[in-house]
Amino acid sequence: MYQTVSFNFQEKFRKEENMIIVISCSGSKNGGNLVYKNNEITFVSSPNEESKNHFNPDNQIPNENRTWREYVNSQENNNLLESYKLYKNKIYSSLYEKYKSNLFILSAGWGIINSEFKIPKYDITFSKKADKNSQRKKTDSYEDFNHLTKVNPNEKIVFFGGADYLKLFYNLTKDLPNEKIIFYNKKNIYSGLPFLKNESSFKLVKYETKTRTNWHYGCANDFLEHKITL
Repeated sequence: MYQTVSFNFQEKFRKEENMIIVISCSGSKNGGNLVYKNNEITFVSSPNEESKNHFNPDNQIPNENRTWREYVNSQENNNLLESYKLYKNKIYSSLYEKYKSNLFILSAGWGIINSEFKIPKYDITFSKKADKNSQRKKTDSYEDFNHLTKVNPNEKIVFFGGADYLKLFYNLTKDLPNEKIIFYNKKNIYSGLPFLKNESSFKLVKYETKTRTNWHYGCANDFLEHKITL
């Protein structure tokens, strides 16, 4: 009996460790802006013409034949933070402590990136409360990174994030064969999100909470502490 219980626990632990975890980004970030050739660069969604050091990630670097995204993808800047270190909330480091490179961040500025991938600070969000030049519209065209394309197709992908980030998550994962599990807390998850209705690879799991702002942090923490399971 003891051996059977022990084996089941280890098997459950192994399966959890092999899950792919995706969590949406946060507005509260560590560190400073990217400094490139002695210029401090601010990344926004819609740069103002008068702000010469404000750029969208897909803008071309002045006087160079590459975009800022291509520069970030080169990972040649050793001063950038690994993405799980960029965000202030402790849930990112807690998730990384358990899942390591199986943790991914859904960034409004950069797409889906691995937790160990280094990115610069940015001021891009789907929140309508942000400044206009920081707001990314769901119809905006970005050359988003998608680091999930190289994961094992048999792994489950678990997503923690607000409704504003669901369309981007959907667009970047809809063609992956993996089962995608989305936690949500809205009364009607399909309200404004009809694209999820007939997608068999997406599984919706209701998370009960009275928290309305950044509720997914609590959900991710409860998942870590085995208070909720799949």
